[in-house]
Amino acid sequence: MNSVSLFKTLISRFGVELCLLVLVAVGSSMFQEHHSLQKALLPEASVNSLQNMSGILHDVDRAKKDYFKDSTPEKLAVFNNQVTRINGELGSLYKSVQGRYDLQMQVYELNQNLHKQFETATLEIKQNHTERKPSNIEDFNQRKILEMLQAHRKAQQDFVQIGSYSFLRSELMFGILALFGLVILLSRYWQHKDLKAQREIAENLQRRSLLLDTILGSMSEGMIVVNNQGHFTQYNAAAQRIVGTKVKEVGTETGATELGFYDDKRKLYSAKELPLHRALYGVEVDDLEIFVQNSTHPDGTFISLSSRAIKDIDGGIAGALVVFRDISRRKQVEQEWAKAREAAVEASLKKSDFLAAMSHEIRTPMNGVIGMSTLLADTPLEKEQKEYVGTIKRSAESLLMLINDILDYSKIEAGKITLDPQPFDLNFLVHDVVEMFRPALSEKNVELELSISQRSNLYYVGDQGRIRQVLVNLMGNAVKFTTAGTVGLEVSVLDSATGPSFLKFQVRDTGLGMRDDECKALFQKYFQATAGKKFGGTGLGLSICKQLVDLMNGQMGVESAYGIGSTFWFSLQLPVSSADEVPVVSTENQFESLFKGRVLVAEDQVINQRVAQNYLQKFGLQVDIAQNGRIAVEMARTGNYDLIFMDCQMPVLNGFDATKRIREEEQSRNSMRRIPIVALTAEGTVADKAPYMNAGMDDYLSKPIELPRMVETLQRYLKAGAPQVIDMVALQKLQKYATKDGGLLQALVQEFEASTPDLILSMRGPDFSSAAHALKSTAATLGAKILADLCQKLEDETKPEHINKWVMQIEAEFSRSLQDLKNYIGEKGAA
Repeated sequence: MNSVSLFKTLISRFGVELCLLVLVAVGSSMFQEHHSLQKALLPEASVNSLQNMSGILHDVDRAKKDYFKDSTPEKLAVFNNQVTRINGELGSLYKSVQGRYDLQMQVYELNQNLHKQFETATLEIKQNHTERKPSNIEDFNQRKILEMLQAHRKAQQDFVQIGSYSFLRSELMFGILALFGLVILLSRYWQHKDLKAQREIAENLQRRSLLLDTILGSMSEGMIVVNNQGHFTQYNAAAQRIVGTKVKEVGTETGATELGFYDDKRKLYSAKELPLHRALYGVEVDDLEIFVQNSTHPDGTFISLSSRAIKDIDGGIAGALVVFRDISRRKQVEQEWAKAREAAVEASLKKSDFLAAMSHEIRTPMNGVIGMSTLLADTPLEKEQKEYVGTIKRSAESLLMLINDILDYSKIEAGKITLDPQPFDLNFLVHDVVEMFRPALSEKNVELELSISQRSNLYYVGDQGRIRQVLVNLMGNAVKFTTAGTVGLEVSVLDSATGPSFLKFQVRDTGLGMRDDECKALFQKYFQATAGKKFGGTGLGLSICKQLVDLMNGQMGVESAYGIGSTFWFSLQLPVSSADEVPVVSTENQFESLFKGRVLVAEDQVINQRVAQNYLQKFGLQVDIAQNGRIAVEMARTGNYDLIFMDCQMPVLNGFDATKRIREEEQSRNSMRRIPIVALTAEGTVADKAPYMNAGMDDYLSKPIELPRMVETLQRYLKAGAPQVIDMVALQKLQKYATKDGGLLQALVQEFEASTPDLILSMRGPDFSSAAHALKSTAATLGAKILADLCQKLEDETKPEHINKWVMQIEAEFSRSLQDLKNYIGEKGAA
């Protein structure tokens, strides 16, 4: 507060009191001053008596001196007469100061001195000391009288002076009174103004209170104020409408029961469990959904409640504020949405079930058609027969492509498509895709152009299968819609010094082209441009490509001019890899005796049995057939198989249950050998290996069986026909070195045989990674590449449920590797 505000406050509150206090102080001061002056003034009789006494004292001293000069009775009579006069004046003086104590004391003192002087003078006269100089009676008493007269004259002067300034003092007093009046007026004015402001504040508060009551009364949200005892003290109409008419009676358990607040599990809140009661302990509640069922809402309703504690002036909790709103409509909409979602999910499940059933039913005969045509093409045929077989195979593959388009889109919609990024060779991928379409373009006499970056290193990490799928689709469309001119594929690479490289793929054609409106809708499902309707198709290919590119965090687009041609492009950002990291995959599709071993095929369909059996036999394998899962379990128990192909859907016992039984029997026998099991499935919506891994399977093959996939699977789980599982080059290098006890190779093999069982045992514990790493080094040194690779996979494993699978494979591979090493040493020793 500044000085002006402080002055205004003091005047408005204490102005009258201050003025009265100052007036009293000034009046008291003036009264005391006047009284003191009056006390200092002598009465007129006293002044006359003092003046007379002054003259008589002079006469007394002269009479005394005359008597001492001439001691005659006459002179003595004159002296006595003067003394009598003095006594008479003293009596008069004493009477004149009667009631004035201070003056009486002065007169008394003067009287005492005079008597002493007179006694001395009488004694001197009686002794008649003529030779002595008589004492002077006038000296001391004359001074005392003079002092009294001077004090009287000074008091008279002061009184006169006060009188002379009385006019000024009157004006000053008038000014003071005027100032006091002004102060009082200001005080009254400001008091009136303050009272007016207070009345305005009170009126504003009344209006605000009325407005607040009106607002609260018209609010759709309910509001309740609870005191620190848990009783409702204030509430609005919405609260009564939403909660019910028992809003005042919640201080007891009976009142809480009548209130009817239930939690999400439909448990009734007790009085202390109510959120508004918890707010009294400082617990804040935000948007708590509560079910209310009471006499007002017998069918129940839903509210959303928030509560806060109300603090008093000392910071304590004085009560709680509860705000809630009716959300029954929202809950109703949510329930309707939930029902709609359940219906949609059910419809989606039915669609998935239908697609799975359709896929299984179509792929099963398709496996026979494609498989038999592939086997037939491998037999000696005439030229015309080969053309017929090729037509059958291409027609089947075209039908399979249409089925795959539908199933791929279904998998994308269901979110079941996952990426499998691996190092790959971009140059090989692009040339392989282009070579697929070269014969078709040659038949049309359409020129094929390929432009790819001339960088020496074109190795990247990505899902090359999905990239291939997009390129094949775009190239297939370009070939389909181009009857003359050129079809080109351009791949440009922009390297980054700090991150992934930017790759852009562009497929150009000189086909019919498209209009702008067709380009905008081109990537929608089931959409076909005018030219597309002429050539046929599902209208899903480009939609699938767009979603796959989006899944790989890329971009895709099209540029087209009607009648001129189109350019489809997509771009990706891929990490750089190297040639050493790219896995070597055989692309040989012809049947050769590449493998050795014994294989069990569990399949109930005769055609599929014949296809699988002929495929595997042509690869150099011994094949046994089981018509259902139960027979497969029995044959796996009695036979010595290197690999089992297990159909998933079979009568009597399906492939999943059969695999579980085989795994259980392996564990019960504590078998050191675990047979790899590969699922054969006609399910076209397979997105991952989880169902198969959970059943104990190691991999899966989709029907129709593709030769490259089968070869890749056999390479993964079987020994090749010609090469050994041991790297002979590594063994020959070790053979050159010797130890003090003999050859280094023999010593390493002995140590390998002695230490490996303990390492395998450690792999079953928490330190499996270190044990796998140790065995990997030893196996690599001895040339046991397959065993070293299995150890590497175990070392990199992050899922505990897969550890046992790798350990069992390592056990089996250790036995084979050890036997091959011993055979090698035996052969060298015999030689």
